[in-house]
Amino acid sequence: MRLPLTPDSFRRLPPLSAHAVVVLILVGAALWFYSRPRLPIETTSLGVLAFLPFFFAVAPLRLDGHRLDPTVFFTGFSDPALVAIVALMIAGSAVVRTGALAPLVHLLARVWRRAPRFALLLVLLTTGFLSAFVNDTPLVILLIPMLIEIAANTGGSPSRVLMPMGFAALIGGMSTTIGTATNLIVVSFARRLGLPPMGMFFFALPAVCAGGVGLLYLWLVAPHLLPDRHPLVHDASVRRFRALLEIPETSPGVGQTLAAIQRTAEGMRVRHLLRAGTLPIVPLPDLALEAGDRLEIEDTPTRLKEYETLLKGQLFAGGKPWPEGEGAEVQDDQQLAEIVVMPGSHLSGRALKDLEFPTRYDLVPLGIYRRGSPIHSRNIEEERLQRGDVILVQGARERLAQLRAAGRLTLLDATTDLPRSTKANLTLLIMAAIVLPSALGLLPIAVTAPFGVLLMAATGCIRWKEAGETVNVGVVLLIAAGVALSLALVDTGAAQFLASLILLRAHGWPPTLLVGLILVAVAVLGNVASHTTAALIGLPIAVAMAHGLGLPPTPFLLAVLFGANLGYATPLAYQTNVLVMNAAGYEFRDFLRVGLPLLVVMATLLSFLIPVFFPFH
Repeated sequence: MRLPLTPDSFRRLPPLSAHAVVVLILVGAALWFYSRPRLPIETTSLGVLAFLPFFFAVAPLRLDGHRLDPTVFFTGFSDPALVAIVALMIAGSAVVRTGALAPLVHLLARVWRRAPRFALLLVLLTTGFLSAFVNDTPLVILLIPMLIEIAANTGGSPSRVLMPMGFAALIGGMSTTIGTATNLIVVSFARRLGLPPMGMFFFALPAVCAGGVGLLYLWLVAPHLLPDRHPLVHDASVRRFRALLEIPETSPGVGQTLAAIQRTAEGMRVRHLLRAGTLPIVPLPDLALEAGDRLEIEDTPTRLKEYETLLKGQLFAGGKPWPEGEGAEVQDDQQLAEIVVMPGSHLSGRALKDLEFPTRYDLVPLGIYRRGSPIHSRNIEEERLQRGDVILVQGARERLAQLRAAGRLTLLDATTDLPRSTKANLTLLIMAAIVLPSALGLLPIAVTAPFGVLLMAATGCIRWKEAGETVNVGVVLLIAAGVALSLALVDTGAAQFLASLILLRAHGWPPTLLVGLILVAVAVLGNVASHTTAALIGLPIAVAMAHGLGLPPTPFLLAVLFGANLGYATPLAYQTNVLVMNAAGYEFRDFLRVGLPLLVVMATLLSFLIPVFFPFH
């Protein structure tokens, strides 16, 4: 990598070549296009990757007497950081898909019902810790339904907790080299400069110190700054379905009273008890359960599955339990989904039994939600459906995707994976095998992560089709385009020019303020455009400034890394911000109200902590 190595070149502005001017114009245009929410990131990234090789092929640039190879701008696709990022996306998705984190999520839900204030702190700490090792996006997707459901059941507002949770994921992600894609990119850039390898916890101390203050702010201050918003997915996430839970002979509930059962399955409300040969029985607390009893219960999809697991029972549908026979082998790939009965639908006015619903669609109905009116039938398959009814179904993920694509049924976008599969523990074990060698400095994450994904696929923890769906093409193109822009800034001398300009204007400033300037500049770029691109543009400029001052580049590199992670002020900065914005119904100003003070606090702390842990001498 071509970078200036002596301070002498910064005593005056270096000449700006025509190639450098074109690259600076391209950088400005790319940042502007990235900031346009309606323009796909993929389009801008591909435009950068198409323009740079074409321009340098038509107008060659000579470096040290040699012509610059235009294909060098595609090297981002082979960068070890990108390999690690893609592999960690897949591995993190497998952890969520198999329900490996389900016990932890259920524990948080239980604590919340008893001590909401303490539970919020626990959620923030847990989210921050997990996001240091697992991709933020699937983690936030996993927690959003839980927090919305808890808020609905406790009468609270999800808008007061979703944004703090999302920001906690961003704070935790900046503490390790694998926490975010940006971190991996900076580590790879430092390696190309010939700097000593950065271990997994190389910059954890300043991140934890500043992050601890940030989490306290999110716990004590942020909920009071956030107004009550009406979440866009509130109604879809907290529907309470009527279902039947059959108690088999092997259930621990056989012989126990309903009062004892309800102590075990906290929050479960039994409307009726159906026993063969008798009329529906009033669910008195001292009534003892018998094998074959069916409990008519009503709750959210997540809670219904929890009751089924706790009592080792079976959510009943029709004349036979599920799965059975041919469906048994796909149990680990089962999902819960919701189907809405639209006006004019062939489902309207007919019973599921008459439709032969399980056979026709290879889905099992588990419950029915009906707004504002009771459901009269004791068996949900005998209930005549009405317009607006929502059917809770269970089926294979692939089958649900086929039905959604075919348009035969109106499936709501939100689906809930079943709590935990038999592959969950194995997935956690493989994830540990990915992380630990890197944490101990034995193997780079770019080596362990692909091997771990191979093990997950070979053992059935994730299918290749699911792995393909997990990889975000936009992220891949974004990183490759950012690497191309970074190389162009360096090779044309544009990075040296910008660094010289900053140093001349900030003559006499202490290095700590310069580090803070870089950090804030990258943070601003990351909030209005792409945080990854902001980092890749800022890296060569920051390193050039360090060389111009005759200082070690590590503090300046970390300023770029931390600045790119401070995506709190706008929903554009991170995908997780968009997720919580849609889920809670936030407005743009809500991010400014809560995120901007957090950005100022974190930027101030990190600007002073970086030189403390990574001195300039």
